Amino acid sequence: MLQSYGLTRTQAQIFIYLTRMGASSISSLAKALKTNRMNIHRNLKRMQDMGLINIIPGRPLRFLATPANIALDILLSTAKNRVSEMESKYPQILDALSKISSQQQEHAIETKFRLHNGRRSVYAIIMQILEESKREVCILTTPNDLVCLSLYGLDDALKKLYAKMIRIRILTNISDKKTALMLRDYMKYATIRHTDIQVRARFIIVDNEAAFTSLTVDSSANLDSESDSGFWTDSPHYIQSIKTFFEIAWRSAQDASIILQHLKTGKPVEKTIAFNDLKEYYEYLNGMLNRAESYILICVRYLKEPYVTRDFIQILKNAGMHGTKIKILTNLDEAAESIIEILEAAEVRHIDMEHIGISFITTDTGESLLCFPPSTISERVFQMQCLWSNFIGLSTILSEMFMDLWSRALSPPLKLAEIRFKRAVRELSEKLKPTIGETGWLIEMPAIIKGGSGLNQKFDLALKAKTSLEDLIVGDFLLEMGKAKVALISLHVKAIDAKATRKLLIIPRNEWLSSEERELAAAYNIELVEGIEAEEISQNIMEKISGAM
Repeated sequence: MLQSYGLTRTQAQIFIYLTRMGASSISSLAKALKTNRMNIHRNLKRMQDMGLINIIPGRPLRFLATPANIALDILLSTAKNRVSEMESKYPQILDALSKISSQQQEHAIETKFRLHNGRRSVYAIIMQILEESKREVCILTTPNDLVCLSLYGLDDALKKLYAKMIRIRILTNISDKKTALMLRDYMKYATIRHTDIQVRARFIIVDNEAAFTSLTVDSSANLDSESDSGFWTDSPHYIQSIKTFFEIAWRSAQDASIILQHLKTGKPVEKTIAFNDLKEYYEYLNGMLNRAESYILICVRYLKEPYVTRDFIQILKNAGMHGTKIKILTNLDEAAESIIEILEAAEVRHIDMEHIGISFITTDTGESLLCFPPSTISERVFQMQCLWSNFIGLSTILSEMFMDLWSRALSPPLKLAEIRFKRAVRELSEKLKPTIGETGWLIEMPAIIKGGSGLNQKFDLALKAKTSLEDLIVGDFLLEMGKAKVALISLHVKAIDAKATRKLLIIPRNEWLSSEERELAAAYNIELVEGIEAEEISQNIMEKISGAM
């Protein structure tokens, strides 16, 4: 029976199964319906777009059928739209095939404008043009205006139009239950959609031949109001202009039945908003952090402006005090030692954001905020390309992606040790040169030595004895974790060509090398020098070379 409402056989089976069994996973559905998971996934996506299925976040995702009465209302509304669109093509085809002479006659018609003042006069002309309609009526107006029109008899007018098989479309803002209840009755005769555009005007278009326009609408419920006004016209160019606007707004609007369901359950309407204003980005960012209850997942390029606000740390601390679990993925650079304060409120790990491109935040409320790399307008002015969404599906995808990145990211102590080591390397020359000069050695940092192969071999440092040209100590720094094996092999090969007598690999901590890498160092006779600060590294190098004297 559900197939007669426009569902495919598989979609009907899915809906019946979910209605009978309750929330179920894709695997459960595939097993019960004896089909593959991909087929179930495709049909669930289509049914979700139709408003027939809701997603329950978790692992795995589960799907729940919309209540039967609401689902049937949605299917009926969709069917009405389909039939109405087919009917609307009829006059378009006739117009396209009309003769040149009839087109010339149409252009010869003189257009008319008539101004109307006072609500009763305005409503009278509206009812008149509705009564004269033959094919289609398009209405865009405020919720208050629809309430007043119902008092004037819009309900009966819509019933008569529906009986004459005339297509009726109404576009408005649906923001409260009072408007929703009234529109539920209208949905029997018209297709109604909700727009996020704040409607302030009134457009009524009939058969693309006549239109009534009010640039502002009196918000009072008084039928005798004299502040209401508008004009009627049959100008083809004007009608085409406002009809184009109506169609654009209509395509981006949501079916009223979905909005009514959200108002009934109290759940927010799912939507996506794009913007490029930095202030607006901060408002969404702070709002999401303050609204989160269970968890916050943050993947951001840097923990500084413009990516985060100045009060970011305090907001995190406030959220943590309420029991919210916070995880942050970011690029820890040399300015990141200030994260010690952030570590008191959140778990932080290092990730190379070069390979990700976008920053994003998602929370347990189902909200997501995506930010593409900002463009610099001037020295202190940035422009952000951002998206905010409360679509549960997007939040679930971002959460899964975040946890995958989290499992492969570095903990702060390791990354901060790397940062401190790189800083120490830059300072090492100043610390080492004065001391080593007193021991009978000459130092070069960096050093280029011509090898026996004729190639110039580059080392991070080289020590040559003043008394013997044959005593040569070469060394390299291990600047990045995970690259020890390559560094050991490279140092060994270069040292052989340069005829070095000793080889040093300077590392932050011994833990940076695996047992296999330490064995490789021993096999190559490479001595390991540890140190995280320039002074420490300098002392350890001096201890090594003092044994060679």
